[in-house]
Amino acid sequence: MDKAQEKALEEECFTQEVENGCHIEVRAREREDADIEVLVSVYTATGQCVVERTRQLPGAEWTVHDGLKRGIDQAERIAGGESGRLPCADAHLHDDD
Repeated sequence: MDKAQEKALEEECFTQEVENGCHIEVRAREREDADIEVLVSVYTATGQCVVERTRQLPGAEWTVHDGLKRGIDQAERIAGGESGRLPCADAHLHDDD
């Protein structure tokens, strides 16, 4: 099979500004080994990166769309803060976190 006949790898992206001004970006894509790679990024309102992490999910158990939904949920939790505080609003106070 030549390159033109190979199956295109699936990818989905999501970007949103949440109510506290943070920006979340999530990308989920199928890897060549059929696993799913999810990139979760959370930025302050001024564009400072708060979190950027990549997770690999087993392709036998996850679809790209399901991986994207999981990543969005994680990004929203990070942007909103575990305790209900809004860490993006005062991220400049937590450079060492």
